[in-house]
Amino acid sequence: MNIKTMEGLAGANTSIQLISTPMSVAKEAERKGDTEKLKRALSYASEMADQAEQYSEKTDEGMKLEAKEAKEQEELRQEELIKARKAEREEQENRIKEGEGKQKEASFDVAEISEEGKHQVEMADTSSSVPAELSQNVTYDKSGEAVEAVAETKENIDVSV
Repeated sequence: MNIKTMEGLAGANTSIQLISTPMSVAKEAERKGDTEKLKRALSYASEMADQAEQYSEKTDEGMKLEAKEAKEQEELRQEELIKARKAEREEQENRIKEGEGKQKEASFDVAEISEEGKHQVEMADTSSSVPAELSQNVTYDKSGEAVEAVAETKENIDVSV
């Protein structure tokens, strides 16, 4: 927090608290009918209110300075981030350029299937070569029971509303 802001807030708070004394004296003088005492008390209260306003203006100035400093700090931080990103980007580009010279002969990945994998593929092909006539078209209901397919029962279902 800026010094002007702290000083302004503390001064304004103190001035406002000090207004209560001359105001209570003014109320007492009004009850008694002492106009001279009333005028002096209101004069003191007015001075305290003016002083509080001056401190309030000082607080505003301090807050503006704080905002300006914060903005400058943020701009510096942004510039540092931009510089860091540019340096990182250049480093990546250099790594890519260095890597291109080394990897010109192989620019793609190669996968080899092991003997065990080839054997598993052959086993899968032989087990899935069941004749089409032997396989059935089965449908299951909600309870999990096998039900004949609609196409086999030759039933037509009307879905129009």
